[in-house]
Amino acid sequence: MKKHGILLHISSLPTEFGIGDFGPEAYNFVDYLVDNGFKYWQILPLNQTGYGNSPYNPLSAFALNPFLISPELLFEDGLIDLPDIEAALLPRGQQVPYESVYKLKEPLLAKAADNYLSDMEISEYIENNALYLKPYLAYNTLCKLYGDDDWQSFRAEHRTYSEKLYDQLFASYGRMILQAAGIQALISDQVRRFKDYVNSRGLQLIGDLPLYLSYNSSEVWANQQLFELDEMGRRLAVAGVPPDAYSSDGQLWGNPIYRWDVMRQDGFHFFRDRMTHALEYLDLLRLDHFIGYVNYWSVPVVQDTDTGTLELPENSMSGAWQKASPQEFFSMLHHNLPLNRFIAEDLGILNSEVCSFRDKFGFPGMIVLQFCFEEGVPDVSQYPKDRFIYTGTHDNPTVQEWYLNLDPNSESRMNLQRFVGENPAMFSGLGITNPEDLSDSIHLVMMIIASASGCENVIFPLQDVLGMDSTSRMNVPGTALGNWQWRLVDFSGVAEALANVASYINDNHPQELE
Repeated sequence: MKKHGILLHISSLPTEFGIGDFGPEAYNFVDYLVDNGFKYWQILPLNQTGYGNSPYNPLSAFALNPFLISPELLFEDGLIDLPDIEAALLPRGQQVPYESVYKLKEPLLAKAADNYLSDMEISEYIENNALYLKPYLAYNTLCKLYGDDDWQSFRAEHRTYSEKLYDQLFASYGRMILQAAGIQALISDQVRRFKDYVNSRGLQLIGDLPLYLSYNSSEVWANQQLFELDEMGRRLAVAGVPPDAYSSDGQLWGNPIYRWDVMRQDGFHFFRDRMTHALEYLDLLRLDHFIGYVNYWSVPVVQDTDTGTLELPENSMSGAWQKASPQEFFSMLHHNLPLNRFIAEDLGILNSEVCSFRDKFGFPGMIVLQFCFEEGVPDVSQYPKDRFIYTGTHDNPTVQEWYLNLDPNSESRMNLQRFVGENPAMFSGLGITNPEDLSDSIHLVMMIIASASGCENVIFPLQDVLGMDSTSRMNVPGTALGNWQWRLVDFSGVAEALANVASYINDNHPQELE
C-alpha cells in the first residue's frame, strides 16, 4: 500500500514569533496530515544553523536549533511569563526575519533556561551527553566571548578543544555554560514530546542528516584530526559538486573534507554517534548527499605563493572525485544501526559504484519527478517500489515555478504534455482539454503522476499542495544567502488543500490513502 507524506520544515510553520517552532501549530499540522490519510511528515535538519541560516551548514552536528523552541510551551511549563511572550511577538509574514527572531528570542530563552535550572539539576544531562555537549558548550561560550564564530581568530590556547579548556571556561563562565546547556535540554524535551505525539497519531517523522559540517562548528573545532586541515587548522580542501541538474556551474560549499582513512581507524564513531543521536528523535533518516559516502568532490584550497595564506577557490571547477571508504562505512552501519530506517538522497551525479552500494545495503533511493521528463515520456508505473518519489525537494523550484519557467519547446514540457494527453482518465476532473490548461493545475497533475508511479512512498512539498509559485521556494542551490526563509502566514486553506489532494489521489488510486 502506498504511503504519502508532506515535506515542510519546522521553521516554515505559522506562529506569532517570526519562525515556526514545536508549539501548538506543529501539533495542529500533525492532525491535518493524519485526518487526510498522510503517513509521513518530512522535515529538514534540526541542528543549530550557521552561516546563511542553513540547516545544511550546522554549527553543531548534535546540538539542536534553540530558535525552534516554542515560547507557548515554555509558558505552559511555567518557565516564562506572559510579558516575556508579548516581548517576543513579531508580525506574521511569508519569510522568517532571522535577525529579529534572534534578537527577541534570546532573552526569552535565557530566562526560561534560568528558571529551568532553578528547579532541575543539569550536571547529569551534561555528563550523559558529554561527548558532543561539552565541546559545543565550550565553543558556544568562546563564540560569545570573542563575538565571532571564526575559531581561527581565537587565541592559540582556544583554537582546539580539551577537557582542561572546558573546565577552565566553566570556572570563569559557569553560568553562561549552564544556561546554554539548559536551553539544549529544553529543545530536546520539546522535540521528544512532539515526536511522541507524532507517533501516537500513527504518523512517522522523516528527517535529514547533512553529510558535511560548517567549518565554524563545534565538531570541526574539537575534532580537527578528522578533517583535511593543516597543522594550524586551516582547510586544505573543501566540499562541493561539479555541474549537475541543480547547478550548471557546479557548487562550492566550502565545508571541510573528511579524512575517511582516519575515521576508518576508530570504526567511524563520529558518524555512528551522529546517526544514533538523530534516530532518537526521528523515525526515518535521509542521508543527504549520499554519493559523498562513496565518492566525493574535493576542491583544493589555493595557497598564495607570496604570503603563504590559504584562500578558497572561486568555484568548484578545479575539484576532483575522491574515494571515501564505502565498504567499511556501510558495513559499520549494517552491524550497528537498523538500515530500514535510512533513505539515500542519491540525487546528483550517480555512477555504478554509488548505485551498487545503495542496492547492496538496501537503502531506498529517491526520484524527483521534475527531472523525469527530460529524455522522454516516462513509464512511471515501472519505477522501483522501494524508491521515495517527490514532486520536488527543498532544493527544487515549486512545481508551479518549474513549469512556468520551462521553455515551450523544451523536452520536459513537451514530454509532460504527451504524458497527460496519453493518460486522460488519470486527470479526469481537472478540466484539462488542451495543453494550455496545464498551467492552472500543474501541481495537481504532478502529484497525481507521482502517486500513480510504482513507488510505494510519495512525498509532496506543502508548497506544491498549495500550488504556490517562486515566492515560496525554500532554497536555490549555489546561493549562500537569502534562502531558508519561506514560511506560512497561517493555516488558511491548508486543511482544504490537503483534503483536495487526498480526494484526487483517492479518485484515481483509491487503495492508496486510507
